[in-house]
Amino acid sequence: MKSNILKYFLVLGVSFSAASTVHARQQWAHNTVGNGEASTSNVASIESRNDQMDTTVVQQPEEYVDVAYGQQTKHSVTSSVFTISGDDLVSNRSTNLMIALQGRLPGLRILQNDGEPGNESFNAQIRGYDSPNSNGIMYVVDGVERVPFGIDPNEVESITVLRDAAATAMYGMRGSGGVLLIKTKSGIVGKTKINVSIDHSIQSPTRKPRIVSAQDYVGMFNQRVANDTLYADVQAIAAGGSGLDHSNSVFYTAREIERYQLGDSSEFYPSRNMVDEFMENSSKLTRLNVNFQGGSDALRFFTSVSYMNQGGLFKNEPFDRYSYDAESKNKRFNFRTNLDMTINPTLNMFANIGGYMEKRNAPFVGSGQGWDYVLAKLYETPNNAHNDLTPDGEVLVRRNKLDFRTSESVYGYLNRTGSSNQTTTRLNNTFGLRQDLGKVLKGLSASAQLAFDIHSRNTLNRSRDYAAFEVATFQDINMQDSLGYAQVPGTGNTTLSDGQTKFFYYMYNYRGRIDYNRQFGAHSLNATLLAERHTQQQQDLLNTNYIGMSGRAAYGYMDKYFAEANFAYQGSEQFKKGNNFGLFPSLALGWVASNESFLQDSGLISYLKLRTSYGTTGNSVYNYGSNNQYLYLTTWNNNATEDQIGNESIKWETSTKANFGVEAELFNSLYFSADIFSHKNTDVIISDIATIPSGFMGLTGGTLPPANIGESENKGFELVLGYDKEVNEDWYINVIGNISHSKNKQTYTAELPYDNTFAYAYRRQGFPINQLFGYKSDGLFNSQEEIDNWADQSALGGVPILGDIKYVDLTGDDIVDERDLAPITAALVPNTAFGLRTQVNYKGFDLNVFINGVANRDVYLNGFGRWSNRDNFTESMKNAWTQEKYAAGETIDYPRLGNQSTNYRLSDYWVKSGSYVRLRNVELGFTFPEVISDKLNATSIRVYANGLNLLVWDNLPDSDFDPESASSQNINYPIIKAFNFGLNMQF
Repeated sequence: MKSNILKYFLVLGVSFSAASTVHARQQWAHNTVGNGEASTSNVASIESRNDQMDTTVVQQPEEYVDVAYGQQTKHSVTSSVFTISGDDLVSNRSTNLMIALQGRLPGLRILQNDGEPGNESFNAQIRGYDSPNSNGIMYVVDGVERVPFGIDPNEVESITVLRDAAATAMYGMRGSGGVLLIKTKSGIVGKTKINVSIDHSIQSPTRKPRIVSAQDYVGMFNQRVANDTLYADVQAIAAGGSGLDHSNSVFYTAREIERYQLGDSSEFYPSRNMVDEFMENSSKLTRLNVNFQGGSDALRFFTSVSYMNQGGLFKNEPFDRYSYDAESKNKRFNFRTNLDMTINPTLNMFANIGGYMEKRNAPFVGSGQGWDYVLAKLYETPNNAHNDLTPDGEVLVRRNKLDFRTSESVYGYLNRTGSSNQTTTRLNNTFGLRQDLGKVLKGLSASAQLAFDIHSRNTLNRSRDYAAFEVATFQDINMQDSLGYAQVPGTGNTTLSDGQTKFFYYMYNYRGRIDYNRQFGAHSLNATLLAERHTQQQQDLLNTNYIGMSGRAAYGYMDKYFAEANFAYQGSEQFKKGNNFGLFPSLALGWVASNESFLQDSGLISYLKLRTSYGTTGNSVYNYGSNNQYLYLTTWNNNATEDQIGNESIKWETSTKANFGVEAELFNSLYFSADIFSHKNTDVIISDIATIPSGFMGLTGGTLPPANIGESENKGFELVLGYDKEVNEDWYINVIGNISHSKNKQTYTAELPYDNTFAYAYRRQGFPINQLFGYKSDGLFNSQEEIDNWADQSALGGVPILGDIKYVDLTGDDIVDERDLAPITAALVPNTAFGLRTQVNYKGFDLNVFINGVANRDVYLNGFGRWSNRDNFTESMKNAWTQEKYAAGETIDYPRLGNQSTNYRLSDYWVKSGSYVRLRNVELGFTFPEVISDKLNATSIRVYANGLNLLVWDNLPDSDFDPESASSQNINYPIIKAFNFGLNMQF
């Protein structure tokens, strides 16, 4: 068994460019049509290789790799690919396939934006950014372009990333962003295997924002009001006036501050912890999977069913007046059946049917609103704002010291506004057959395939409004507080009203192909020609289609020298007729040097392979969005003016890619692979070429239509290192690490340069994609002398006062304004990503530890908890500048508190390192001895404990938000960490 694990790592994609486990090879041998994409390119060679191959060629077991529209042998793969097994993903114990993939495939970078159960979102790229428009990955599930959402990891056989032009050219104008091949499990010949897995998880947020206490809030509020008062005076004097009248300025009184400090009158002066009161410390997740795998020569099958029940992180209370359920939760039922049939010795058929049904439940917040809105209100509500309910059970809301009235309440949103119940159904179907035409011409075969998917989503909203009340307090002649409640005007309790929204999507894919695969002595020739049509539509949008032909011709000599040519000729109705088809070719070469006689006797090198590729792929994803369809058409609005000027020359973006790779195995235990790549991107769509007068030629938008005139480049590398050793019959160790790096630059953007009075002439051209421009900072003003001797920065919105940010005058004109804007980030998406996995087995025990992270990434910390202190304060704001702290030499890492200032301009003061290292996964398992499993008629019984997202190390200035999801607003649903306990039984 350990040797099989070694073989698996030897063929890991790019690392060993032919990645499939021995188990996968056995499945393929039993079923050459597999999921409809198993190439026939190796059928003839398997049968004849031993008889016909030159005797000088080293005989080795065949190992296979998933590639575009098929499979190839390990030695013959000349493109840049990398594979992991589905078993690696299952050990992650995550509920989403994308989470399980993080850090495991070199070149694939995935950042999780939020952790909402059943609705997680991600930012994912392969080899970074090539285009400022879209760098979307093409996901291919069982050979068909599909989204991977909702797939149960227990169903997955393997996942392969295709990275260079040789690997993706057959996908034509859709392959520029790279391709992720997801293959589900197939049946096998033999006794039926039954696998049962049950696990239970306890989930909690990786981080929660730390909001200041009620006692701290009142002091910081007074500090903020005093600063804003001073700032207003300085602005008035700078404008030639005198100081303003601040007699109406509102502060917390000494008596009120004392009440909050003593905490003896919570009805009048509440002191709470809003985040802890409304967010659960933990929630539960239960999962069950049962799958069956087996079959005969005539019929092979894999069947899997799964159930998941996941709780949310927010507390809800039943509302007795109505029977709706507002609890946050998610339930999903997955199913899959893959059948492979041998009709006769030359005809095979297959049917793959899979999908899921999911029900997500949450409070109804409002039309178009979601958890981000609830979280924003939660984080912005001070811990002294208000209690939840009046004695009569009505919702209390906040009216703050500045007389800012709101009818919004976190309690109200979670418990009194109704519920939203969303039911999602997704069904993926693929059917096909393959006819061996060897009687016509040896090595010839023909295949046909039909796939159709249906995706529907129905949302039932049961909504109502609530009456909002505020505390009305006054003091009598004895200075005693009297308590009353006043209804906020315009609010009231309503009955439930039902509303419904629906979403519908369908996809058809038709495919026919011919394969020719022969072995002629030391020569091998494998060729594929494929025709395909793909149609998809959602809601009331016009459908999108592509149609075309693609092919591959691969030649090998003596299992040492390989050449491969790929092409796609593909078109889309998104572009004008006559300009809607393109050719996308590639060429790749490979040399298995370890099969040379001068290396065969080497005790050092077990395997060595060099490969290189060059070709073009396309990017047309930009034109498939709801606002970007049919850009070649000129459209008109009801006023008979042009709504959109069409560009009849618009087409896909083109990426020309070069790749060089090396793979090696040393001493039968050390393995290594490296790839370097260079992408030159042309025909990049620029959507804001130049501004023209509004209304010119009837145009209302004021800009020229998008055009393919931009250029960019992207360069980088990937590296994999591993060690695999069976020390003795008790000990086994495996360590594998990967790192990938890419860096892009926009070389031409049709951008008009600024004149020489600006510090930088360009904002995009010559800089990375998504480059932020802002002001350089140089600390804070600590004295009036510093302000007087500094450049005038009043053009940014006002004259600074003590504690404000100092902005740098880059042009030397003693004025800080837009001319001083400069690049202030290295990269908003990570340039570097890495992962490290360690597995140790000792007798029945196994330990698996996985660490991953990103580097060379910045985050822009605006939004709540960074810029905003109008409504609330975080613990980090306690370190805000004050004259006393500065004089005492205390740590200061935040400007003075205040809403009125120039501190919240886009500047590098708010740009921090977003690099992090995360302990992604730890699993400890124990497999019971056979004497125990035999008593239960089981072949294996294993128990395990697992931790997901346990720890994270980062360089952010505070720990209020997870560094992975840090965004411009920081109001995403928290990322989840989980402790899992489970049982796996095989029969």
